[in-house]
Amino acid sequence: MSREQAVAEAFVELSDTLVADIDVVEFVRLLTGRCVQLLDVQLAGVLVADQQGMLRLTAASSEYRRMLELFEIDVAPSADCFATGEPLAVHDLDAAGGRWPQFARQAHTAGFRSVYTLPMRLRGEVIGVLALLREQAEPLGDDNIRLGQALANVTTVGLLQHRNHPQQRVLGEQLRHVLDTRVLIEHAKGVVAARLGLDIDAALDELLRHSERTGQALGDFARAVLSGDSAAARSGTDANADPVAMVRPVDLNTLAALRTVVSHRLSVIGLPEPERLKLVLAIHEAATNAVRHGGGSGRLWLGSHAGSLWCEISDDGPGLPADFTGPTAAPDNLGSGSGLWLIDQVADDLAITTTAMGGTRLMLRYRLPTPVGHERR
Repeated sequence: MSREQAVAEAFVELSDTLVADIDVVEFVRLLTGRCVQLLDVQLAGVLVADQQGMLRLTAASSEYRRMLELFEIDVAPSADCFATGEPLAVHDLDAAGGRWPQFARQAHTAGFRSVYTLPMRLRGEVIGVLALLREQAEPLGDDNIRLGQALANVTTVGLLQHRNHPQQRVLGEQLRHVLDTRVLIEHAKGVVAARLGLDIDAALDELLRHSERTGQALGDFARAVLSGDSAAARSGTDANADPVAMVRPVDLNTLAALRTVVSHRLSVIGLPEPERLKLVLAIHEAATNAVRHGGGSGRLWLGSHAGSLWCEISDDGPGLPADFTGPTAAPDNLGSGSGLWLIDQVADDLAITTTAMGGTRLMLRYRLPTPVGHERR
């Protein structure tokens, strides 16, 4: 794709919000990704003002934790840009460090030499800042700055767009949603990182992958992951809410308890015992395969959405052999090697792939016979 095509595609994506409902967190994250793709910058972040007028990092193209520490410093270029409503270009932070000493010091430590901050404004009202970081101590270029400002302007219009409400009310609702959702996502990232032994950015990638796969907004999926921790204390679920998601490490130490944990979670979402037992067996077989063939450990995601239960079990082993064809026929006996066939008999859909980084990913889907949250009698 040429740069001109990529620019056009970016504006089409960002302009879609003018005629459709948006997931604000995903929307601003889209902006940061497009900035890194189109502008000669290494990191991009969007900061919006909370109800006290304090800038809060809402989305970043990558390395969220490092961006959070850097851009929420009180005396920083982004704060000056927000206060004045004017773009601010700092070609060489080392030379301008006396103006923002803490920001310049931390940016230098992180490997950045220049920063550009662009106001997110509409008709004189500034709601936030688009911040761009570069590793080079040299001008970004007027064309890149103008393009960055245009992307920021389109994003601002999208954030404020709502046909049925006054602008001020929309602004408050949108920004409150952004900041509340950010808290959910940050908490969920921490849970996933701790459970699966990942760094924060990898945990965010996992949340994004699963939210996109299920068709849920990132904030809703983060809420489901966090709700999973309290599922054990609940005897049922709200019939109008999506059931909880579950994420767990899988290894020799956790295999023995996995059946009980999964069985309880399936009972929480209202699956009756005969079907629950079949699924518990299939999931346990998949987990056992991950431990046995994937280097001794794996990861389990379990949840339900839009009338289906889904489970993914992945590992970091050698991956599938080149001639792998899947469980196409019943084995001669149900001993060793029959696990995949058993899983296939239970699942409505089964996909087994080798990931780009190596390892195997098994995904099974099971159509729920009753609406989620309704127990069968």
